[in-house]
Amino acid sequence: MAIESRATWGDLVKGVSAKFAQVFNQSKDSYSLALKDVVATPGNKQTTLFKGMSSTASKERIVNKSGVGYLSITPEGQAYNKDSRLPGYITPFVFQKYTNSVTVTEENLSDRDYSEALGEFADLSIAGMETQDKTAFGLFNYGFTAQASVPVNYSQYGDAKPMFSVGHPRKDGGTAQSNASATGITLTEPNFETARIAMQGQLDDRGKPMRVGTGKLILLVPPELEKTAVIITKGEKRSGTANNDVNIYDGIATVVSSQWISSAHGGSATAWFLIDPRVAKLYHWVREGLSTSRAIDNNTKDVTFYIKGRWTDGYGDWRGMWGSAGDSAAYAL
Repeated sequence: MAIESRATWGDLVKGVSAKFAQVFNQSKDSYSLALKDVVATPGNKQTTLFKGMSSTASKERIVNKSGVGYLSITPEGQAYNKDSRLPGYITPFVFQKYTNSVTVTEENLSDRDYSEALGEFADLSIAGMETQDKTAFGLFNYGFTAQASVPVNYSQYGDAKPMFSVGHPRKDGGTAQSNASATGITLTEPNFETARIAMQGQLDDRGKPMRVGTGKLILLVPPELEKTAVIITKGEKRSGTANNDVNIYDGIATVVSSQWISSAHGGSATAWFLIDPRVAKLYHWVREGLSTSRAIDNNTKDVTFYIKGRWTDGYGDWRGMWGSAGDSAAYAL
């Protein structure tokens, strides 16, 4: 681990040279689409992309269940129809510890200038919040990856399929379901409608239709697709048409663009996702919030500044989500 000495900062050391008019802190300008900002309707917790959870346990589990089947016509004097509910697949949430630290020499602390700009705790705290945002959105970067190949910091639905799959099993043994494009369709207006209709066709584990895809939706895209996404979903009239058609998507979908799912950060320039936040079970689950501390080395008197936190990101069900790799390639997982 590198130690920050006076030599690290050169002209920022007090008395070495003429003072700077201003010192810009890149940490404060770092990119971060915060989890708390991803809300389709301001102030409405039901439309938040990720549901924030807290825990005091070492691990947590989520399970869903089906309802009962439809009622049956029962002739007079006959016994009531009998039914049973089905437990769903279990999602285990295992918390991971995240840490970082910065060590500064005694002389560096004593002789430094521009202390506010060089604040270790401030920079570590920003890095901690960015890491939470990065790991949460990074869940989508593994949306088409077999569960065995997904990093351990992500908690996954217990059906052994990718988050976006063409073959999610049903607990009642019925026909497998899809929440992904088998052909990697690109983001266009007709394909957006394909995704919306496909989402509305999602069934529960008894094969019954669900209230999914019929309300406010989130269209999650990388920056490369933001322009296309906005053109499709905004404006009273359809873009690029000569017959003045009404744009039915205006007000239905909110575009969220994140650099964390771009190709530069482990994602893709073509993948796009449609999410119904009322139904989707996306979780950012915190065991220990970000906390800072510091310690002094008894021998060197160097000071180390620490930060830690424990959390996990995952999904408790695939329903309420639909995704396409957007690469026009066959997809069969």
